Amino acid sequence: MKYQLDDLPDLEVLALQAIRTGRVLANEWRQILPVVDGMTHAKVSETLNRLDEGDVFSIHDEHIWAKLEKALVKDLNAHRAGYGTYALESDTSFDDLWDQELEQKRRLMELWKSFISARQALIDRRRAAELASHFAG
Repeated sequence: MKYQLDDLPDLEVLALQAIRTGRVLANEWRQILPVVDGMTHAKVSETLNRLDEGDVFSIHDEHIWAKLEKALVKDLNAHRAGYGTYALESDTSFDDLWDQELEQKRRLMELWKSFISARQALIDRRRAAELASHFAG
């Protein structure tokens, strides 16, 4: 894969995408409230509040991301056997579920994947800029 410097997205654009996606995720999470094993709703709410504030890199949340993902998979699997596992690995945007509650949970999983992807893209782009600065003349 070959990129030109002009092809790389600005850090600000990637940051904005991560912040906005996190905020939408927080809002939708509150509508569904999947149970996160080992965490109270109050503790999860602290993370959601940070997402509302645009804080997608709080040190307090680094250990929580895996728990949230596991909760989403478990919640979807409980609703329809195997669907959470499938939804984590596949694009479910065009699935016809004929079940409004399952559709809301499916959408939350897609938001989750978008948030994690946007967050990782920002991390990668920032790291690329740092690495490239070592070779700049």
